[in-house]
Amino acid sequence: MSAPTQVLVLGGGYTAVWAARALARGLRRELRAGDVVVTVVSATTAHAFHGWTGEVLAGQVAHDRTRTELVDLLPPSWVLHGHAVEVDTAARLVDVLTADGVRRLPYDHLLVATGSRDATERVPGLAAHGWSLKDDDGLAALVRRLDELTCGGRGPSVAVVGGGLAGVEAAAAVATRLRSSAGGVVLVDGGPSPLCGLRPRFDRVADYAVREARCLGVDVRSGHRACTVDAAGVLLDDGTRVRADVVVSAVGQTVVRLPGLDAERSRDGRLVTDPFLRTTCDRVLAGGDGAAVPHPDGSGPCPPNALWAIKQGTRAGRNIARTVRGHRPRPFRFPGLGQAASLGVGRGAAELYGVQLTGWPAWCARWFVFHLFMPSRRTALAVLGDWWVLGLQNVLGPSRSGGTDRARRHEVRMQRTRA
Repeated sequence: MSAPTQVLVLGGGYTAVWAARALARGLRRELRAGDVVVTVVSATTAHAFHGWTGEVLAGQVAHDRTRTELVDLLPPSWVLHGHAVEVDTAARLVDVLTADGVRRLPYDHLLVATGSRDATERVPGLAAHGWSLKDDDGLAALVRRLDELTCGGRGPSVAVVGGGLAGVEAAAAVATRLRSSAGGVVLVDGGPSPLCGLRPRFDRVADYAVREARCLGVDVRSGHRACTVDAAGVLLDDGTRVRADVVVSAVGQTVVRLPGLDAERSRDGRLVTDPFLRTTCDRVLAGGDGAAVPHPDGSGPCPPNALWAIKQGTRAGRNIARTVRGHRPRPFRFPGLGQAASLGVGRGAAELYGVQLTGWPAWCARWFVFHLFMPSRRTALAVLGDWWVLGLQNVLGPSRSGGTDRARRHEVRMQRTRA
């Protein structure tokens, strides 16, 4: 009797989860017969949905709604909690550090979906004194810190470093959370103006987002980059200092590298793949933030964001399943959808298929897409319930902070439950 085919997926994010689901559908018969074994190695026990980061910061969605245990999304026997510490592509082995020590896992097909992390090394001191929106439990820790400072009798001063879409959204969300306190928010952007990545093609969207952030009280400072971050705040390259109790990192992402994986990489460190998501190493595929997958329109690599990662994970899983069954893989053909941010309920900024949207149309489009791609239908329904209650509170009560108070009470209940 021949040994089962070993499929190994590294990562617990969008690409890994959607790839595993595609494998479950595409290899149902082989998995049931034991001819194929799938193992998903994740450094975290839960999948983090980053779409609601702004809403969590603003207090409109509770943080626990953004996290779903992997064993609730995938067959529990597939999930292995550990860190991949080395890859041997010649022997087709991966060393994984688990709570019980190092395990050496063989593979016949390997999908690298380890993603990226906050590039805090770009600004000296940011790793030590900054707060991450992407690191595991980083968002929850930031929310707790903001609430601690607010409950301490004074409004905290907050600096957000990075003028991209994520930075502008985070600054607006924090300003919304601190609206009833005396705190202030400064957005530090080293470019000539925030949201340079949208300009000049989407100037209307960029201008709207910056204008709405300023209306919420965000002090937008462009043209001077952050040189260092310390306990007192941010030092800019012109010698001025931004005083801040809390510094939030929104400076972009850097690829998580795996020792021993000697596949070709792009200039920014991403694994180069062909249209079928295959790397230059035999039987090794890659997708998500850590992969430079060719854009179907030939314009270069696909952008590293969540929806692209989801679609690449689905295609990678399907291609592995097709290969196992002896069929030819198919190229990645997702054309893209666009990008969007929320600056508050009803205040969205988006470009969808190149069409610029602002206000309610942008907010509703983003709201619909994010619910559609949440990994758990049960959690998506819970978030819908949160929005329903928030809407009722805004209609029945004059205060717009009702949703914030409700989310904070929910967080307290969840913390007590976990304790």
